[in-house]
Amino acid sequence: MNEIHFSLNGAMRQVSSLGPVVTLLDHLRLAERLTATKEGCAEGDCGACTVAIGQLDEDGQIAFRAVNSCLMLTHELDGKLVVTTEALAKAPSLHQVQELMVERHASQCGFCTPGFVMSLFAYEQSPATRPALHEMLAGNLCRCTGYRPIIDAAHDIAARPQSLLPAHWAASVAALPDACINAAAPADLDELDRALHNTPSAKLLAGGTDLGVAIAKYGADPGPLISLRNLAALREVKLSEDALMIGAAASYSTLLPFLERLFPAFAAMVRRIGSLQIRNVASMGGNLCNASPIGDSAPCLIALDAILTLRSIHGVREVQAGDFFAGYRKTILREGEYLWRIRIPLLAPAQSFHTYKLAKRYEQDISTVSAAFRLTRDNDRLIDVRAAFGGMAATPVRARAIEAALVGGRHEPAALLSAIDEDFTPLSDFRGSADYRRQASCGILQKLLAQQEQSLSVEDVWQL
Repeated sequence: MNEIHFSLNGAMRQVSSLGPVVTLLDHLRLAERLTATKEGCAEGDCGACTVAIGQLDEDGQIAFRAVNSCLMLTHELDGKLVVTTEALAKAPSLHQVQELMVERHASQCGFCTPGFVMSLFAYEQSPATRPALHEMLAGNLCRCTGYRPIIDAAHDIAARPQSLLPAHWAASVAALPDACINAAAPADLDELDRALHNTPSAKLLAGGTDLGVAIAKYGADPGPLISLRNLAALREVKLSEDALMIGAAASYSTLLPFLERLFPAFAAMVRRIGSLQIRNVASMGGNLCNASPIGDSAPCLIALDAILTLRSIHGVREVQAGDFFAGYRKTILREGEYLWRIRIPLLAPAQSFHTYKLAKRYEQDISTVSAAFRLTRDNDRLIDVRAAFGGMAATPVRARAIEAALVGGRHEPAALLSAIDEDFTPLSDFRGSADYRRQASCGILQKLLAQQEQSLSVEDVWQL
């Protein structure tokens, strides 16, 4: 990779000898000797590696987000500020986040503490966009199970004003040179078209949360990479009169405010895809292009009749979301082609949207079965259903027999199981047997029907 420039705890860094697959965690611990940031799981689950990444907003203020440094590749820091626990305290005083953790006795063995502190710091620095406390802390695990004092400290932080940042932090970011532009980090879509045409085997790097696991946990060599960090056109999210248009590299955190307003059930699913640290960098486009049969975005997009725009140096084409998957972890993308944007039609007044996810843990776990439904009613009569499932076949897939059963009023368990058998031959793996998936899917359909009949919320349905 070429030379990059970033600010580390307010100090300028210029790095030119960096390998393409050096994680930020390894760079901090091995090159910078900043060892407060820890490796716990190497897959973005435990939060021990959490750091805060800052960028200047339109007002010249630093906007922070918490990220997993074990998954982030260091060259993605170009033009940014990274803050670690070591920079928060000003001798002899601690930062107020650290002080409140001490006052509440919120550290036991201490291994997880730096990660919690950095999540709380990013939260404290974002008063206008703070998530719920539970959601903010869900990406950090305490192996000593000392959550009560940590939550108490978080409540204390929420009640206090935002602390002032050292002035030289913003100055150090403002003084950084222009972004590094080259074939491995193009500046616009035309450059990306050419770069991918010239190196069709290259992988596109958006959030890198799956690629980061392969590198950090398994030592994988991904081959040539093309970073999308300079491509604002791939991160745009626009709302028109009839559709939501999503750039393929837009992060889930960017999407959530739109989904909450337009498709609340989709937003609920996104919150379960990963922690805040993951959602701050992971993209819906990446989730689709991985082509996992248990990717949670795909059933939602299939059920909503989303249109995917694919682009290459040869032009642009559009496909239905349900036609994007060619097989297990395979898509219809041609050589040199990439996913540009996702168009989701808005719901009509008579339509509603519902999602379900079964996993061994409620949060931050891979689905055993997921499902999405768009229902259209004429008064109390169900006149149309669009249903899609994940985890039931080699790809996420539309369930046409289930749709017919629901519209046709065949709602008894035997009829639902018959429709499931017509649509799917479920797989068996360590998450669940084929029979479990079959029965679980029937349970999801029964919960959907109960929700409609009793006007229950999704949360209520889970308790049935």
